[in-house]
Amino acid sequence: MRKLVLSAVAFAATASLVLSGCGGDSDNKSDSKKDEKGATSEAQVLTSYNPQPASNIQQGGKLTLPVAEIPDQLNDLHGDTTVYGSRISWFYKPQLSYNDPKGNITYNKDYLTDVKQTVVDGKTQVTYDINPKAKWNDGQDMDWTMFRDTWKALNGKDKDYVVSSTDGYSSIASVKKGKDAKEAIVTFGSEFVYWKSLFTSPLNPHIAKADDFNKAYISKPHPEWGAGPYTITKFDAKGGTIVYKPNPKWWGAKAKLDQLTYVQMEDSASVNAFKNGQIDAVEVREGEALNQVKGVKGTEVRRGTDTTTNLLMFNSTSPVLKDAKVRKALMEGIDRTQFAKIAFQGMGYTEGLPGSLSLYSFQKGYQDNFGKLVKFDAEQAKKDLDAAGWKVGSDGVREKGGKKLEVTYPTVSDRATIKARATALAQMMKNIGVKLNIDAHPSADFNKILTQRSFDIFGLGFTSSDPNGMLYICQVFCSDSGLNLSRSVPKSMDKDIEAVTNLPTLDEQLKAGNEIEKKAFATYGVMPTHNGPSIWAVKKGLTNYGAAQFFGNYGIIGPPELIGWEKK
Repeated sequence: MRKLVLSAVAFAATASLVLSGCGGDSDNKSDSKKDEKGATSEAQVLTSYNPQPASNIQQGGKLTLPVAEIPDQLNDLHGDTTVYGSRISWFYKPQLSYNDPKGNITYNKDYLTDVKQTVVDGKTQVTYDINPKAKWNDGQDMDWTMFRDTWKALNGKDKDYVVSSTDGYSSIASVKKGKDAKEAIVTFGSEFVYWKSLFTSPLNPHIAKADDFNKAYISKPHPEWGAGPYTITKFDAKGGTIVYKPNPKWWGAKAKLDQLTYVQMEDSASVNAFKNGQIDAVEVREGEALNQVKGVKGTEVRRGTDTTTNLLMFNSTSPVLKDAKVRKALMEGIDRTQFAKIAFQGMGYTEGLPGSLSLYSFQKGYQDNFGKLVKFDAEQAKKDLDAAGWKVGSDGVREKGGKKLEVTYPTVSDRATIKARATALAQMMKNIGVKLNIDAHPSADFNKILTQRSFDIFGLGFTSSDPNGMLYICQVFCSDSGLNLSRSVPKSMDKDIEAVTNLPTLDEQLKAGNEIEKKAFATYGVMPTHNGPSIWAVKKGLTNYGAAQFFGNYGIIGPPELIGWEKK
């Protein structure tokens, strides 16, 4: 189960970490509170998503949702995947397990009839019994080989696979056939704490080879390679529309909706579309949008604790940012408190500055690892740039060797807070003698900016679907991570980073992981800026959708067949 997925919209405003409240699963009363504060303990975590069992959900109806980007790469296990690709995949590819809001895992019995874990000769061993009815949409059996192929693609040994994460899979020693083809036996190299977090999304046999894994899903969703209660019946990336309908080949729990549609649109357009009744839910990321959706007839606002960290990524391969001392100085010149004020204006929300990319402030083991290294101090930033040889020129911009200290900062989306934060960042940089060039893009360019690495500094978010942060420490910090595009962490650190998840106890992992994170932050490649609340405006009666912490996939809660309309 992938912890982190890249998101452009996360950095755009207030879509991120923790929102305090009284807890509970969904009373939808949280919006009545005018002022809320980021959670610092599990007891303060808030959810609001109208959880309903199948018996309380209507059979039939339609649901239309916005998506900021239909990415080219539609393989949700690929290194170039984004939060948008994951949302699209959720409805037509198999999901072998689901989290509850706290991250406790339940296996999907439509795919797995039994899962057993034991320790054999000091090694964790897991046996998966696959439902005899389980087939891919093209008729191929789902058998033990999907576990083998997923492991081989994601374990990191074959570098031809461009993967989003090797965490956990690199700790597996073998995957073998059990008593028959419908049983897979997975054996780790030692005792492994987080075995439940793996094999959520299995690999289809058509993309078992690296070239197919990397290329077959580019601009092609391949619904015939999917499985589940829904399948794609229309895919029009150019027109910005994806339509799902109940899958006639599905053997499991029946889909509740007659049709689900994704429509690609910018954030400002999605708020207006919600107000006009064109879409049924929208994530609210700024105060102005919150004011617009409040009081819209037949709707409600659902607020909760989010699990996204917004950050600034510094491209250490950029000619002007190769020196870690320069990157540190730029970070010292950035007032994260000001960023938070811009993001949370009008939201009725405050929080402390985030200090980790591995854990959230409400989780056991959390430490402010970044705050111990970097503090906002413009005067110190100037001194450090002077010491690095960048002297202020006649125009106020620093120079060295005839080159100006200019950095490119691309933005995506048309939201006002994005523009405001970019303007604020430009002023902060100007104050220390750095020229920041803002390069505005539509949301659809997000994936292109990442894959082409066309930035010096870039604001984005890491969205988390798993509470086991230390399992994914390599995905965050390893030198060749497809997620951490700063490339600031040296390869010499990789071995120590990878070793964290193989420690036998959670306490040992937390201790070692925090030490590693401090060292990784000290390469000055990523800067956590703020978290925030998860706020969704939805039409009343929408079930299992909204703010639910680790439960589900960015608004989509748990099994796709349980999203629908509550019986009246």
